Amino acid sequence: MTENEKYLYDHFLISIKSGFEALEDIINDALEAVEDEGWESEISEEWIRETFEREYKKNEDESKTWQHPTDTEKLRVVFDTLCKEKIVALHNAGYTQSDAIYDVQDVWTDLEDEGIKPIGYCYYHGQDLERVIETGTLSIGFYGEKEKNDKEAILIGNKVAAALKEAGFTIDWNGSASKRIEIKDFNWQNVFISDDDVEEKWGYARVLQLMEE
Repeated sequence: MTENEKYLYDHFLISIKSGFEALEDIINDALEAVEDEGWESEISEEWIRETFEREYKKNEDESKTWQHPTDTEKLRVVFDTLCKEKIVALHNAGYTQSDAIYDVQDVWTDLEDEGIKPIGYCYYHGQDLERVIETGTLSIGFYGEKEKNDKEAILIGNKVAAALKEAGFTIDWNGSASKRIEIKDFNWQNVFISDDDVEEKWGYARVLQLMEE
């Protein structure tokens, strides 16, 4: 691979392994990236399709040998449980921390419009997803209902940490509002099935559904 091909491969391999996106969507995003960077003469559509289809199939084939529940499946159960406790728990919330907070606020407003009062929130964003796939450490952000209220934040952090521990995860957290909870030795295993499946299991609408139950 050339240097630019390697960059593209590494970046979109994360998208493949995340299990949140269809193959064709990933290919289209890669083609857009090549066009934006002006790499058309170096990186062909044929190379992108051949390389990404191979890696996508590899992830699908490996998924048939995974032991269940995977760490990713256990995390989904934890987040669903937290939602039932009125904690907004978002998967893959934007790409950065500011994106995640914006998404939390958006979902929070929708919940309040339905007469539901959350007590706090937790999330991981796209950069966290990249990190866990590369290093095995997943960071979970959290906070309480009110801004700049560390006491509330720590209460939510303790609830999130307890739920993760109960699910069998090893966590690193110093108990403060300023440090995110880290799940250690997390093996991210997920495979895309359909857009409907992603929305049902990981999407934001599930928060409203779970909190209404």
